[in-house]
This record gives sequence, structure tokens and C-alpha cells, in this order.
Amino acid sequence: MSNSDFQRLLALTLSLAASASMAADVSLKGEGKLTGEITGMDAEGTITLVSPVSGSPLLLKGDQVEKVDFGTPAGEAILPDQRLELTNGDILPVKVTSMEGGLLRVESPVLGLITIPREAVSSLQLGIIPKKTIYSGPTDFTGWNRVEGGGQAWDYDEQNGFVAKGHGTLTRDVGLPEKFILRFSFAWRNHPNFQFGFAEAAAAKGDRYLMEFGSSGLALFRESPNRARTPIVLLARRPEQFPVRRMEVEIRGDRSRGLLELRINGDLEGRYTDPIQPIPMGSAVSLVSRAARESGQSVSEIRILEWDDRGDRHRSEERGDGKSDSLIGRYGERFGGKLEGIRSEGGSLVYRFKSDFQKKPLELPEEEVSTVFLGGAAKPSKSDNVGGIILNLRGHGTMRLSSCVLDGDTVRVAHPLLGFLEFHRSGIASIERIWIPKAKTMKNR
Repeated sequence: MSNSDFQRLLALTLSLAASASMAADVSLKGEGKLTGEITGMDAEGTITLVSPVSGSPLLLKGDQVEKVDFGTPAGEAILPDQRLELTNGDILPVKVTSMEGGLLRVESPVLGLITIPREAVSSLQLGIIPKKTIYSGPTDFTGWNRVEGGGQAWDYDEQNGFVAKGHGTLTRDVGLPEKFILRFSFAWRNHPNFQFGFAEAAAAKGDRYLMEFGSSGLALFRESPNRARTPIVLLARRPEQFPVRRMEVEIRGDRSRGLLELRINGDLEGRYTDPIQPIPMGSAVSLVSRAARESGQSVSEIRILEWDDRGDRHRSEERGDGKSDSLIGRYGERFGGKLEGIRSEGGSLVYRFKSDFQKKPLELPEEEVSTVFLGGAAKPSKSDNVGGIILNLRGHGTMRLSSCVLDGDTVRVAHPLLGFLEFHRSGIASIERIWIPKAKTMKNR
């Protein structure tokens, strides 16, 4: 991405910011939830909320708030194709502009121009491939088919998405690509019994994948015509193991190789191979409620994306011993040594890396670089920097903070590594773990 491209990206982000809604969902301790407009948050974590349930603004103490979700803006800017990881585990979507004299300079659509000491940086990932969104919702029943004889059991509301009131099935042909990512939030009040089918085809009944969750746990099955249901994985993840009665599900599939990945609440449960050939090539998904009306099952935040797994190479790249720098090329070649600098040349960047096995430093254009791990024995571990607040940024960035103040459209934060920062509040996706004591946070990890 050139500097001119980045400036256009930044301008687009700011234009979106100007029209971004102030509305937010506030999750309180227990099961309480309020919706309204956040007009401010002070240094003690007290939130001022203008809510339709109250004639005057509500003051919510920080120690009573679990999460503030600002939702999804009407438009999303294209984000930089690079990610920076700090030594405390924070992730920032950025565009690297230079590194000289031990200082790394980056541009962020949310945070603006930042200068970071290299000892505060853990890694740089280049060439992150954006994922194409196939479907995002729900916003209503448009495009969904309520299966006759039970589909009416599903209802819709803006806060909880699709809500089941008894037994029923919803289906939709989403045009599922060969390689896909399926994400959704599933919540319940009691005794859930839910199925999620995918890669279904109307012309091939019973040829699909099926995720099932209920009292006996969570399972992923392969269904095929004229064969018994075949388990791909059986997990002892029972409802009582989810104290908030909610789970975030992510399923990744590569049908060209018959591979599936399952993540629950961001944690990888495993990678699996389809035991049956041929692979189901249907393009539809289904939501099936098999629980009583009182179960309070709901499905929301459904996102279906095209998956280009070349971008996931970063997840499998290993840091090494961590004492020296490591550079990994776009084809997987690895060099140990030291990153001496990053400079602009001819409209692109050049990474200057002194390899342990060559006298002359390597001069690599950024297009040839996949990942750089910055070493150093004095680097703190991720567990050494636990802030009272986690700020989730637009574009899948995260920041652990010691304080955060919202004042109108302005956000002022204190970061343990970056110092004091000020930026527009539209860059925030959510705020969570407000004022959780350090000892408790460490125990829960």
C-alpha cells in the first residue's frame, strides 16, 4: 500500500467516523443489559448513558460494567494489510513507514501516526489478505426460508438477532464458496438444543456438515446420503461450562482438501479431515432449534466470509529462541540475525536485515517479507502487562490500557507501552473487562 493509498484510506475512515452512531449496548454484571448513547466515560470508569428507559442520563459505575459494544458502523474502510504485535500481546492494524535508530514509525487509520521503540515490538506481519464478506446479519428475515412445519418458531429482534420460540428451522442459500469462514454468536437461557448445518444442497438431501450443541456437549458431524451420521469430533463442552450462556463459534472449511477448523470463543478446538468422499459442495446453511420455547435460544452476529488461507501462514510461523531477530520471506525462507532498518525507496519500503550467515546485509522489498520477529532478552512477557481495560479497535486490533476516557467524540487513553494517545471514538468496536483487578484477571487466564 503506497502512502497516497493510505491517505485515501485514512480519509475514508475519518468520513465514516463523522457519521458513526454513538449508540452502544452495555452489558452489566450478571445478565443485565442496557442500550443507549454513551456520552462519556471518566478516568474512574463511570459511564454516562442516555437510555430510552430513563428520563435522565444514567451513571454506570465501571466496576458494574462488563462490556460496552459500539456495534458495526454503516460502512467499513479497507484496513492496512499489516499487523504489529506489541510485547504485551496487543495487536494494531498499521502501515509501517520506516525504522531508524531503534524507532519504528507506523500509520494507523484509528490512532494516526505513532512512533514506537523497537523493544516494545514483538512482531510485524505483512501481506495480511483481507477476507471477502459473503453475508453479514441478520437484519431481518429477507433471504431466509422458514421451513414449513416449524420455521415460524423463529422470531427476529434487533438486539438478539434470530430468537427461537420452540422447534423450528431457518435456511438460506448464502453462496458458500469453496473455502469459507462461518462465524456466529449463539446464546441461551437454559437447556439449549441447537444445530447448525452448512455446505447443504437442496438437490442432495442429507449431504452436509452439522454442528450440534446440547446437554451432552458439542459435536461436529458429517451427514451423507445412504450412510449413518459420522462424527468428525465430539467435545465435552457442555452448557454449564459457559457461565455467560453464550458462545462465539467459528468454523473454517477448505473443501478443495476436505479440511475443517473449529474455534469456540476464539480458541482453536482442532483441525479435522472429512472422512467421507465426495465432499459436500452445497452453498446453503441452516439454523435448527430443537429446544423448548423456554430455552431462550438466539443466533446473532452471523458472518460468512471467503477464506484465503494464504494469509494464515503467519499463525504457523514460529518465533524461534527470541534472543535475535528473525525474518521470514513470502515463500517461507527464514533468516536469523538483526533488522537494521526500514526505509522508503521508489514508492515502496526496503527491509535491511543482517543475516547471521552473510557478511553483507540483505535488502528485501516489503513484498518479499512475510513476518519479522524482533528479539531481545529484556522483552516483557504478555503476562507482565495486564491493564484494567481492553479496547477492541475496528479492524481486529486490541489494546490493554490502564485508563480510558471518552469525552464526546474524543478518546484519551494511557497505554503501558505507547504512552498517552488521543483519537476519534469511532475507531472503537468495544470496551471490556473494565476495572478488573490484576490478580483476578491473571487467575482467569
